[in-house]
Amino acid sequence: MMCLRGPLAAVILLTGLSYAQDAATAGLTKKLIEYGWDVPTTDFVRAHVREMEQRPFDGLIFKLKTGGNVLEPTAVDEAALAEDFDNLANIAWEKFTDNFIILWAASSQDWFDDAHWKAIEHNVALAGKAARIGKCVGVCFDAEPYGTNPWAYKAAAHKDTKSFAEYQAQARLRGAQFIKALESEFPNPQILTFYQLGLFAHLCKPMPAEDREKSLSEHDYSLLPAFTNGMLEAAGPGVRFTDGNENAYYYSDESAYFRSYHDITQGALYLVDPALRAKYRAQVQVGQALYVDQYFGLRTQPVLGNYMTPKEQPLWFEHNVFWALSSSDHYVWCYSERMNWWTNTDIPEGSEAAIRSARDKVEKGQPLGFDLRPIVNAADKRSRGVTEP
Repeated sequence: MMCLRGPLAAVILLTGLSYAQDAATAGLTKKLIEYGWDVPTTDFVRAHVREMEQRPFDGLIFKLKTGGNVLEPTAVDEAALAEDFDNLANIAWEKFTDNFIILWAASSQDWFDDAHWKAIEHNVALAGKAARIGKCVGVCFDAEPYGTNPWAYKAAAHKDTKSFAEYQAQARLRGAQFIKALESEFPNPQILTFYQLGLFAHLCKPMPAEDREKSLSEHDYSLLPAFTNGMLEAAGPGVRFTDGNENAYYYSDESAYFRSYHDITQGALYLVDPALRAKYRAQVQVGQALYVDQYFGLRTQPVLGNYMTPKEQPLWFEHNVFWALSSSDHYVWCYSERMNWWTNTDIPEGSEAAIRSARDKVEKGQPLGFDLRPIVNAADKRSRGVTEP
C-alpha cells in the first residue's frame, strides 16, 4: 500500500473529513467577510444595508466617519462620534451577522510614553463602544501602517539607548493595555487581523534563538509579536483572535492553504511565550484571504489573472473561495481595490457567481469539481511568452 506523506496527505485527509460532515452543518461555522477600498462609513451602511445584504457575504468591515487610527496619541473627543453612534444604533442588520469596525495601526506614538498610551486606551475604548452599539461581533485590527510605522525597532525613537528586548517588553505591556481597553467597552470581542504571527513563518522553524531574535529585530514588524503576546496574555477567555493570513491572496494550489494552517497553529508557537502557548491554541484561529483584483487581472501591474481568459478567471476565484473556506477555522475575508460591491461599480463578470458556487459546495460538503492546475499552467506559459506546439 502506498503511504502518503506531506502536504498532499494533509489535503486528502482534511478534504475527506470535510466531505464526511453532515450536509446540514458543514458550512455553519464558515463566514465570508468583505473589505476593500470600497469600505463604507456608518451612514452609508445605515442607508443601504438592505441592498448590501443581497451580496454573497456574511458581514463586512466598515469604518467610522471619524476614522480608525486608534494608535495615534491624541485622544478623540467622544462628542465627535455622536453621528457614528446614532448610525450604528440604527443599522437594521439581518443577513449580515458578523460585522467589524476597522482599526488602523499607523502611529507616531512612543511605546515608552504613558501619556500617549492613556490617549490610545481612550481611543480604543471608544472604538469598542462603537462596535458594541453597532451590534458588531468585534473589530478588525489592520497592523499594516499606512503612514508612520510603529512596529519597526530599526526605526524606533530610542533605539540608541534601549535594547530590542526592552522594546519587546514595552510593546507587550501596551498590547495588554490595548485589549483591556477594548474589553472595557466590548467584552469577549472577535479580533480579526489581516495577519499576525503567520507573517513570520520564515522565523518559525528550528534555528538558534539568537539568530531568530536578530532577524526579528531587523524586520519591519519586529514589535508585532510582542504586542500580540501582550494582547493574548491579557485577553479574557471569551476573546477570539483570527490570523487572516493575507499571503493567501496569491495562492493557486490548495496545498498552500494547509501549509499556512500549520504555520499559524503550530509554527507560530516559536514566537509565543511558552506560558501562553495553550492559550494561543485555544483562542487564536486561522483565517484566509481572497484578493479579487489578483484573480481578474485588475491590478496596476500584470499578474497571473491577466493571462487567463474571461472564463478561466472566475474559476480561479471559485477555487480560492472554496479552499479558503474549507481550510479556515471561521473567517475568510475578501479584499478588492478597483471595484465596489456596494455601488455596483466595475464588478468583474462571474465573480459573484463564483462565490455562490464555492459557498454552496462547501456548505453541502461537496467537492470543488474541477482541477485548476491546467488553467494555472497555461496562464503561466502565456505570461512567459511560451507558445504551445
